[in-house]
Amino acid sequence: MSTNDQAMRETWETSFKEQVARGAYNTAPVEALVRTVSYYLRDRVEADRIADLHFAELGCGAGPNLVWLAEKGMTVSGVDIAPTALDLARQNLDRHGFAGQVGALVEGSVADVPWADGSMDGLLESCVFQHLPRGDRERAFAEVGRLLRPGGVFVGHMLEQGHTVFGRHEHEQLADDPGTVQLEEGGSNFYLSNIGLSHFFTKDEIHRLFDGFSLVEPCLARYEIPASEAGKRGYDAYLQSMLIVYAVK
Repeated sequence: MSTNDQAMRETWETSFKEQVARGAYNTAPVEALVRTVSYYLRDRVEADRIADLHFAELGCGAGPNLVWLAEKGMTVSGVDIAPTALDLARQNLDRHGFAGQVGALVEGSVADVPWADGSMDGLLESCVFQHLPRGDRERAFAEVGRLLRPGGVFVGHMLEQGHTVFGRHEHEQLADDPGTVQLEEGGSNFYLSNIGLSHFFTKDEIHRLFDGFSLVEPCLARYEIPASEAGKRGYDAYLQSMLIVYAVK
């Protein structure tokens, strides 16, 4: 494991252990992913073929998105760099009765996934690629193209530069990686504002990263969180600004 991967493993192990201690890890699928995958299935997959599909999540965390996919009848796989997260994902899938639909749950980096070229019908990602250093981030996007079959779909959920946190730290962007800042405001690393390296994407950047795909649509979603929650993070107001990326190979 590279030095970067070791550091990333330690960061996310610490985060997940804190989430477990607080009972705060995500147990529900990400609505933006559910909605967008549903669009793809309705548009491009016959209902009786869904059970033939193999979808995977890059950075699967505790596995709620995998549970939702398994409920649709498909085979599911996941990769995550944090062993605690993978243990939670296994338990979650087992508890819902989907152990027989698991292809593989692998500990490792999303920038170097040990699966064959063209082995996946769909790939999901939610708030993972944004925390990778530039080289690993670009390799992770390249892995998406390698792993997907022609016609396969990628659905991602990523920070965008209209975000309140980026507005506060825009002047701190790394010289060699525009859009990236090091977030260390203090407090819990459960919050974005103290989670470390974070990249905020633009729509043009997404189009460049998926060059060669037949369809690329980064959809902007912006919403405020409650003032009481914003205050816990040290902000008077807090606007989430995310790109929901829909890309078909």
